[in-house]
Amino acid sequence: MAEPKKDYLSSLASEIEKKPDSFKEEKVERIVKPKRSLDPKIMIGVAAALIIAIIGIYFLFFAPKIKVENFVGKTTNDVGIWAKENGIDTKNIVMNQVYSMDYEADQIISQNKKEGSKVKKNSTLIFEVSKGADPDEKIDFPDIKSMTLDEINDWISKNKLSKVKVNTVYSDTVEKDQVISFDLKSVNENNFTRGTNLTISVSKGPQPAGEVTVDDFVKKEVSSAETWAKSKKVELEIVEVYHDTIATGLVVSQSIESGKTMKQGDTLTLTVSKGKAVKVPQLVGYTKDQLEAWAANKENAVSIVKKEVYSDAPAGSVISQSIKAGSQVDSGTVLELTISLYMPQLQTNSREWYGKDYLALNAWVDDVNYRGASITAGAWDGEECSDEYPTAGQIISYHCMANDGTDLPHGCDRPLPLNAKIGYKKSTGGCTPKAEEPKEVQIGLTPLGSEAAMKSFCDTNKLACSFNYVSTKDPEGAGKEDGQITVKKGGEPVDPNTKVKAGDALSIEVFYNPDKLNDPDKDKNDGTQNANEGSPAAE
Repeated sequence: MAEPKKDYLSSLASEIEKKPDSFKEEKVERIVKPKRSLDPKIMIGVAAALIIAIIGIYFLFFAPKIKVENFVGKTTNDVGIWAKENGIDTKNIVMNQVYSMDYEADQIISQNKKEGSKVKKNSTLIFEVSKGADPDEKIDFPDIKSMTLDEINDWISKNKLSKVKVNTVYSDTVEKDQVISFDLKSVNENNFTRGTNLTISVSKGPQPAGEVTVDDFVKKEVSSAETWAKSKKVELEIVEVYHDTIATGLVVSQSIESGKTMKQGDTLTLTVSKGKAVKVPQLVGYTKDQLEAWAANKENAVSIVKKEVYSDAPAGSVISQSIKAGSQVDSGTVLELTISLYMPQLQTNSREWYGKDYLALNAWVDDVNYRGASITAGAWDGEECSDEYPTAGQIISYHCMANDGTDLPHGCDRPLPLNAKIGYKKSTGGCTPKAEEPKEVQIGLTPLGSEAAMKSFCDTNKLACSFNYVSTKDPEGAGKEDGQITVKKGGEPVDPNTKVKAGDALSIEVFYNPDKLNDPDKDKNDGTQNANEGSPAAE
């Protein structure tokens, strides 16, 4: 009998267990050679290539496919919506445009992928899109004037003539639905194309009684519409609006289009331009410079009226405005602005009001109070005569006080509190009496009548009179009568109307007859005064 085969591993383990204590374990060291490290750039490139390959395999074999719809007769917008919903990049969609009589502009004529076929998201889809009928294609031009309205509409529809316009108007001479006229611009009948502008006027027959055809008033003066409305017995309503481009007074729009009809007595509403509006900003808080810059802008064509008042706000700044910020107003609208004056001030000259009439100071007080102050002034210091200020009412002195009556530390030289008090003393006139001015008197006829009367006149009125006696025998006295006088002032003879006053110098010439001076019986004979009285001989 053959000996059973021993398990090799088991026997080996048994032998190891039986090893002697002196047995030494042998160490075996493995020498590992260092591996070469790959360049990071190469590793990145390999990774990228691997990713691309995986994506390509996915889209080639595993990516979901999209079922194509039938887009014929639909628009390019419909294609765009479908592509977006299905995650198809529009870069892969090609639209080829062609002219077509069967499809309207922007309609799909054909597609390269049939309805129901499945395509990948990155597939290229090609569509043929209509540009509409060819506008440059020549069209046979019919005898328009012989056609009816229905025939014209059929001709337009059949040939897709989008640039042909038909207007129907009332006519008392042309039958209904018959052509009145047509307007063919730029070309003749032999060169008529689908894109040629053509306007055809067709009769609606006689206009019914009481109906009015509306004219075109847009961008025209309102006056033309008013004249038309009056002649057509139509009411007119005007609504004004601001407009940036249409000038003031021109019609912007009308409630009934031109060419349409309305009944007599009905109302046609016209919207009329008020011109470009001026938008008022928030001006409160503007400084003087900011306000001037805004007002200098020609587009801000408002009329600014300023009212200056005293306040704690900086001088020249805007405190309030009469028109609310954001409002739109007409050009030339009055805008009232309240401007701060900060505080009232009596100049810097402490003698500003000395010698002035107290009424002038009171007027100044009224003015500053109108501007927001509460200053009071009065002749609390009384009144007295003054040779320095001899006119009654002149201010002799004044001082400035706080509202409680205490004097201000800087008097009137500094800005005053808004409730300051000003006390003043006024003049009652000069203290020294004035010398009376001599009064003028008229010489008159009586003093000129005789020497005695002239002497009395001179004495009474304190005149400097000199009497000169001239003989009637002398050449100077030739032709003069005895007792006659001549009065001169400044070497010139005077008349009864001459006026004189105390101190004036007069020269009086007295003429005498020397023969009568030697006649002893003169007094006895005529009973008159002695001719010698007052004569040179008597003297």
